[in-house]
Amino acid sequence: MAKSPPPFDSPPPPTAYAPAPKPRRPVATGVDFALENTRQLRDLWSLKRPGRGALPAYRFFDELELRPWADNLVLYKAERLDDQYVYRFEKVGKGVAAIDGGDFTGKLMHQALPPTQLWAIVGHYDAAVRTRGPVEFHDTIPSPDGGSVKWDKLVLPLSDDGTEVDHLLMLLYAEKVG
Repeated sequence: MAKSPPPFDSPPPPTAYAPAPKPRRPVATGVDFALENTRQLRDLWSLKRPGRGALPAYRFFDELELRPWADNLVLYKAERLDDQYVYRFEKVGKGVAAIDGGDFTGKLMHQALPPTQLWAIVGHYDAAVRTRGPVEFHDTIPSPDGGSVKWDKLVLPLSDDGTEVDHLLMLLYAEKVG
C-alpha cells in the first residue's frame, strides 16, 4: 500500500531535526521550549522597535542577545523581483542548515529549495512582509517515514529605514515526535 503524499501546504520532512534546546536539569512542569523560545524572541523584537509602527533593523540586535537562538536562526534579505518578493539567505544557523539539508548562504530561496518545500513556507514570509508584523507557525504534521514532526517557526520583519521590509529574521525548530 503506497503512502499518500503530505498535504500541499505542509512542509516536507526535514533532512535532520533541530529541536528547541532544553535545560540540563529536568523541569517539574510541562514546558514547550519551542513555544517559549519563539515568545522570547518575539518579545525582544518588540523591544527593539524604534517607535510605534516602525520596524527594527538587524543592526539593532547584539550577537550576544541572539546567542540563545543562533543555531536555529536565518537572516534573509527581502528583494523585489517583478512586483513580488524573493528571499536570499544571508546568515544560516547550523540547526536550520541541518533541517534544510545544507547551508544556502548567498542563494535565493527559490534556487536553493525544492518547489515542494517552497510552497509550504513562502506564504509565511510574504505575510510577514505584507503585515509588517510577526508570523508564527506551530503544527505537528505526519511524517512519511512514520511518526510526526513538530514544526515551530517565527518570522520577524526587519527594516534598515524603519518602514520598508528589507530583511526577515526566522527562527525554526523541527522535532520528531511520536
